[in-house]
Amino acid sequence: MVEQGVYLDTHPAAGTRGRRFSKDDVSIQLEAGPSAAAIARSALVPIEPQMDEDLMADVRLLVSELVTNSVRHADMPPPALVSLDVSLDARKIHVEVRDSGSGFEPRRRRPGQSKAGGWGLYLVERLADRWGVMRNTATRVWFEIDLTRRSRAAI
Repeated sequence: MVEQGVYLDTHPAAGTRGRRFSKDDVSIQLEAGPSAAAIARSALVPIEPQMDEDLMADVRLLVSELVTNSVRHADMPPPALVSLDVSLDARKIHVEVRDSGSGFEPRRRRPGQSKAGGWGLYLVERLADRWGVMRNTATRVWFEIDLTRRSRAAI
């Protein structure tokens, strides 16, 4: 199914290696273009009712940053796609952004680095409980946020 540059995986088992999907999962493919980050944020709407408003704002920000990084830096030939997979359970939210680009080595921000850019992975490092980069046939950047820690901190 294609809708405004979004490729929805309508068959739960397609491309998931046996992963089971629930109503709290999101799995989409986006055209790597200027509207990809906004479409990715909109795809998060189904999980909003299960999450704290402040936490959801963090997730939206990090999804925007990772999708934007894929679109800008993956150096993929058109028509390139960026995948977003989100799973939510009682303990954590897991987000993965995947592209077919050449990959990269994560680096810390340098003193004097431009203030206008380069904040994506810094924000992931600060807001997520765990994150990483995997490279094989695709580049995957993922993060997890512990929901139990967040709910205890709010009390």
